[in-house]
Amino acid sequence: MISAIICNVKCFNQFFPMAKGKCFSIVSLLIFHTVLSERFHVHVPDDATTVTVGDDVVLDCQLVPNISLNNLEIRWFTLDSASPVHLYTSGQDRPDVQDKAYRGRTELFKDEFPRGNASLKLKKIKTSDEGSYTCFIDSKTYNDEAVLNLKVEAFGHRPWIHLEENNKDGLRIVCKSDGWYPEPAIRWEDGNGQDVTAQSEWEFLKDSRGLITVQSHIDVRSSVNRFSCLMEHPLLRKRREAHVQISDEFFPKINIWLVIFWVFAGLVIMAIAADILVHRKEYRKIRELQLFCTLEGCDEVEIDYVSVILDVETANPQLEVSEDLKSLRRTRTERSRPETEKRFTHSSSVLGSEGFTSGRHYWEVEVGGNQWWSLGVARESVERKNWVRLNPETGFWTIERFWDQFYINSSPRIPLHVSQIPGKVGIYLNYESGTVSFYNPDTKSRLHTFTGNKFTEKLYPRFGTRDGNNWLRICSSSDWIREMGGATGWCHHR
Repeated sequence: MISAIICNVKCFNQFFPMAKGKCFSIVSLLIFHTVLSERFHVHVPDDATTVTVGDDVVLDCQLVPNISLNNLEIRWFTLDSASPVHLYTSGQDRPDVQDKAYRGRTELFKDEFPRGNASLKLKKIKTSDEGSYTCFIDSKTYNDEAVLNLKVEAFGHRPWIHLEENNKDGLRIVCKSDGWYPEPAIRWEDGNGQDVTAQSEWEFLKDSRGLITVQSHIDVRSSVNRFSCLMEHPLLRKRREAHVQISDEFFPKINIWLVIFWVFAGLVIMAIAADILVHRKEYRKIRELQLFCTLEGCDEVEIDYVSVILDVETANPQLEVSEDLKSLRRTRTERSRPETEKRFTHSSSVLGSEGFTSGRHYWEVEVGGNQWWSLGVARESVERKNWVRLNPETGFWTIERFWDQFYINSSPRIPLHVSQIPGKVGIYLNYESGTVSFYNPDTKSRLHTFTGNKFTEKLYPRFGTRDGNNWLRICSSSDWIREMGGATGWCHHR
């Protein structure tokens, strides 16, 4: 448009030279108006969009002001803009570059393009479709994007109950239901309406469609003969339930010698507990050793409690690093940093300043309320300029949190079941044995271990986040010194 205006003005000046100065002012105003008119904003809903498995959903995206989209580029993507969910450019869709998982399942509303409607219809929803979607619009001279969150749900079937014998002179009530997403909350109640969930056990299994089958059981050894199994969907706040009434004939008579045995055992347990309270300091030392003994046994190789600091030269331009080089978060504004071979320009990553070629090393990261992070180690030679999957084959050993889901970044990526959302994550590297382990320091429990690796080059602590509201903070060495004085060996945020 601008080039056409300039061309017409040149012709006008040839025939009307006296108007040359005025024409120049007119051209300037037209160009300024054209540039301003090309600026726009992409708007999506603030609240998450929720859809049921198997249904279709519309991901709303609107251009403000209502500029026609016919000659603009519309790119919908999740984590990787180079592998889009849907791409419209040069006046046509581009299914040849579309992510295979979405082919044949997406559609734009082209009759709404004149009104700036860039919404995407996503068909036959799967559980794997859950996550964040970016609506990116480019006019060649200006672009903007916005992110919306898609939550997928499936309300499971009514539970069914059956009875089994257990090996402890009692009955086992088994409650099972399938077709859930995400995992439902499980509650058991006895005939008096009392919560007895603490006495039960349960497991979650995923089928080929990603839907969850729940199986829970509770052992019955008393005269209580009525139980209810309740399963509640965490998003819909709706529940399924089943009930069972057990005949008194199923309960064995009380064995007086068994009662005496358990009374004696209870007294022994109380004596042990009292001894532990008296010798609390020694008990804390034992608990400190358990973390590593359960992983690979005790030996005399010293563990290096690393005081990690971040290497800003490796940080993606959209990552904000604190002045003390201990914290990071993601912002939408790119920072002006000199381009180096060390810098990650596609992956939202930053490395620690110190690498390792031998020994055993441990550090902790406070994740707090951050809902989109990935942590672990990376080889020195990893790809830093182009997109790659973060798995051991490409030199990354990491786990991540993606909203309410946790994953092991292997090939393929595996869901990680976390009983309690960690406030801190501990990373342990044993270079010689080829293991990388992750811990929840709050519960002193292991989350996952990569084994069977043969490391041949330098490894660096690796950090990544796409959460712009909450920081990731690396625990400092001073925290370690204070905690070691308390004989726990765990980093604690002051």
